[in-house]
Amino acid sequence: MRLLTTDGLEFVEISEEYMERYAILSHTWGKEEVTFQDIESLSRRHWSRAVSKSVSAIQAKKGFVKIQKAADLAAEHGYGFIWVDTCCIDKTSSAELSEAINSMFQWYKNASICYAYMEDVKHGYHDRIGGLFHLLCQHSRWFTRGWTLQELIAPDDVMFYGEDWGYLGSKAHDEDVRLSLADITGIDVRVLEGIIQPSEISIASRMKWASQRKTTRLEDVAYCLMGLFDVNMPLLYGEGTKAFIRLQEEILKSSDDHSIFIWRAPENASTGALSGLLAESPRYFADVENYRPMPPSVSRGSSAWSMTNQGLRLSLFLLPSRGPSGDGDGRDTQDEYDAILECTIRHGDQAYQSPALKMRQLYGDQFARVDSRTIERVATPSFDPVHDIGSYEIVFVKQNPVYAIPDFEVSYYNILSSSGSPRPPFCYITGVWPEKYWDEDAAILRVARPHSNQITGLFRFFAPSISATVDFAVGLSRDRGGNWAVWYLERPSMGEPLRLTASSANSYLTATNRDFKFTKQPDWLANPWSTTENNQLIEVRIEDIEVHGRLCYFVRASLAVQELGSNENASGKGESDVNTTDHKSISSSQPSAETDTNILNPPEPADSEIRPASSPELSYLFTLFDD
Repeated sequence: MRLLTTDGLEFVEISEEYMERYAILSHTWGKEEVTFQDIESLSRRHWSRAVSKSVSAIQAKKGFVKIQKAADLAAEHGYGFIWVDTCCIDKTSSAELSEAINSMFQWYKNASICYAYMEDVKHGYHDRIGGLFHLLCQHSRWFTRGWTLQELIAPDDVMFYGEDWGYLGSKAHDEDVRLSLADITGIDVRVLEGIIQPSEISIASRMKWASQRKTTRLEDVAYCLMGLFDVNMPLLYGEGTKAFIRLQEEILKSSDDHSIFIWRAPENASTGALSGLLAESPRYFADVENYRPMPPSVSRGSSAWSMTNQGLRLSLFLLPSRGPSGDGDGRDTQDEYDAILECTIRHGDQAYQSPALKMRQLYGDQFARVDSRTIERVATPSFDPVHDIGSYEIVFVKQNPVYAIPDFEVSYYNILSSSGSPRPPFCYITGVWPEKYWDEDAAILRVARPHSNQITGLFRFFAPSISATVDFAVGLSRDRGGNWAVWYLERPSMGEPLRLTASSANSYLTATNRDFKFTKQPDWLANPWSTTENNQLIEVRIEDIEVHGRLCYFVRASLAVQELGSNENASGKGESDVNTTDHKSISSSQPSAETDTNILNPPEPADSEIRPASSPELSYLFTLFDD
């Protein structure tokens, strides 16, 4: 550990095994702070006339005056050494900086005395008038900074000084100061008195202490809390909010306190957005209630938490949700649960309440939190499956959860060869929206998270033999059991850019779903969208298939008249045009002698070989559409 001598402001390296008594300074940083290099240049072994000008400039800095005053105060109190964070760390060394930040809580704890300098508090006082400390100091910047939280909690005693270094009071010796500190910071006064350790306070409550504090670097929001939670981790400046996620992951390695999950997202967060179980910032704990972790259950074995490549693995007590969906759309759901956490607030002799999070089953054992702005308070259950309809389940929760969404796979019968073909397919695709999700080689439209009242994708098919083009828009919805269902819109193409066609389809959905007034007449009034197969020239069918056990929607377009002819002339069945796929009913007609057997130019299939999207098990059409 590097300390400053109080009589000459020179550095000394002291082994922590044989540590001398030392004072330590707590303060807020300003514009004229003194660095490690500045103090090095002031040492007598580097003194020369050549550097006297720069030395004078260093000594004129406000930061140097602050260090000198603190050193003089420490010497007056009988301490030969002092530690100051601005100059006792060589911040040009990332290794030294990481070691210092990981050790800082312990350094403040081991200090014989901590001086807290509040440069924005104008007056000191030496009497004991009750409440004066609160009146003078409550608006000080010192209470708003992230690093000063551990600097208040870790030392046994903190002596406070104002702008002119007038004495304001002591944490250890003035009850009025302790009560004022507890009121200003929200910290349990027993922690300030040293009666209980911070580790005896719930994780959520400790996070709340930091919820209103700020740091200059975003990552320091997490790094300044490592000591408070007794964890260590490497510094990765540039990782942003991931630092706070990493902090919580480190905390979970040695804690089973469910209160770490009791946070609320900001009011501007999306109601239906999926989220993980870890908060992005201490600010999310600002309104947390004083839940206390429950002791371990005697009748139930231990269940370890762990971070995996499939997310956080843990055991949660799940009750089937009886209320509306977490999307806020008013629908009942069968894929959502109330996860009741093992924390309680006591109300009366036998009345306890626990927090409940709304969780949604995405697929298998993958879950996500929904409506993260809300935490319900419910009567604490027995947590025994014998007495409750709920039960403990092992679940996985990713920090950035996603649905397992079926993709749309277009038939190779509808793909035009880039190298050309003796003759094109009867009907081929000329455009896909959104293009960024279109895998041209695999002929697959990868689906981002769908919206229930917006299209997911758009296909444009062209039949050169009859000069007809159709726009076919598709969408996905989750039913109340959590299963995906496909719906579609179609109309003859007007030839405009696909993005405008997609906008038209979404405009139609918006207008159909609510009383909407347009400033100008929408194009779909003249060229309406339809939810039924009314195109007499090009017929588009959707079939659900399984690719390696994963649901996928198979899209295929054909000439309506050609399908009729194929029914009359079909003479057999051949291989499907999609390999390694478990089709429920798709197969192609056996090629005739006159037909090119290239997969890009096959004959059209018989009408009976494809199940239309109007089949009950394949189609989920909005009843709000009325043609």
